[in-house]
Amino acid sequence: MKTILTISAHPDDETIFAGGTLAMYAEQGHNMYLLDTTRGEGGEVGDPPVATRETLGTVREQEARAAARALGAKEVFFLPYLDPYMEIGGTPRPIDVPLEEFAETIGAYLEKLQPDLIITHGSNGEYGHPQHIFTQQAARLALDAFAQPVSLMTWCAWHEPAKRLRRIMNRDDQADIVRDITPWLDAKIAATLCHRTQHAMFLRNSGAPSVPDMVLRTESFHVRKGPIPEFTEIHKKG
Repeated sequence: MKTILTISAHPDDETIFAGGTLAMYAEQGHNMYLLDTTRGEGGEVGDPPVATRETLGTVREQEARAAARALGAKEVFFLPYLDPYMEIGGTPRPIDVPLEEFAETIGAYLEKLQPDLIITHGSNGEYGHPQHIFTQQAARLALDAFAQPVSLMTWCAWHEPAKRLRRIMNRDDQADIVRDITPWLDAKIAATLCHRTQHAMFLRNSGAPSVPDMVLRTESFHVRKGPIPEFTEIHKKG
């Protein structure tokens, strides 16, 4: 049994980019934890609104906890950083904290959880989001300072994807793992549906007719620090 930790910029990122793989690891019996570096307070409130600007952080935390249950995660943790507000169509910004402090805060969770595998954002921030990039940089810095050996994977790695997926692929990260997540698609869809505040954004950005239709059926990963953690020695539950 292994311990897996995702480190995400916002509460929905781990579900959208790696939810099928996370559900797979949970089904195999591994201990999975989610670490969100913000509560997504700067994001959208939904259309029609399902939160106010004042309650958005609390609502998104509740959404993240529901999504974590759908994926089979043991627990969700949140860092004490405020997600900068962004108008729809505006320019995103990273959190206002020095990189070293950010990495130290993440490092405390590495010490607490002793993960065997970390999964986080790609080097291009998927579609260039500065908080995605900043989170990956801080996670790598925290890992460099951690005394124990840990594998590190980043999601949305480049693998000649379908045209509609190119905007979210990290072109500097070649895929080492490309996974058809069809067996875990229902869990990923259920988790995605939990993030109600973000549904309008999901549909606007993807052009899909419904939230289930926009869920990625293939997930790809770049292994920054091996070995490649397939963990096949753990049998499925049931």
